[in-house]
Amino acid sequence: MEDHYTVRAVTELDLDTILQIFNECILDHTTLLYYETKTIDYIQKWYQECRAGGYPAIAVVEKSTDKPVAYAYYTRSHPFPAFNLSTMMAIYIQSSHRRRGLGRLLVSEMLKIAKAMRFKNVVVYISSENTASIKLFESFQFKFAGKEECWAYNFGKFIDGLTFQYVIPETTVDQTLTGPPKFVPFAWDSYVFAVQ
Repeated sequence: MEDHYTVRAVTELDLDTILQIFNECILDHTTLLYYETKTIDYIQKWYQECRAGGYPAIAVVEKSTDKPVAYAYYTRSHPFPAFNLSTMMAIYIQSSHRRRGLGRLLVSEMLKIAKAMRFKNVVVYISSENTASIKLFESFQFKFAGKEECWAYNFGKFIDGLTFQYVIPETTVDQTLTGPPKFVPFAWDSYVFAVQ
């Protein structure tokens, strides 16, 4: 796999390709539960929010073209300071590059990043019909944390939502801290993928 792909931080030049991957995942009706595809403005706003918030967005790119074929990012799991050390992971893979180990590559790298950023809890929300994602995250010891029945209504049917979480035991908080805890912002300009 390392002969064909590498991982790097997402850049502004990637956003058109990221949009294509995102919209393809909407149209498969399993990965993303939107009724309409998104525009480049939506992806540009997402990218700006990741950077401004200190959250990572990384892409698996083909070495031959340097174009993304999959990407992953973290975002806030809840909009309150008490939840600063909890983050939500999302992963999207172009359909023509699925079943090549890219999901495993991204989850592994994102967990390394979570540890470096001093997150305590990584959560993922998955449609109950997305069995490939469920198996992927369970293989990394994500634990089932709950089920919401009739979580979403998408294209004529109700879908249950599942929550999985990965707790990072080595992350601790200074007990003398008086304000909310903070994670270490992602090093956008100096991130380097270490080949596994």
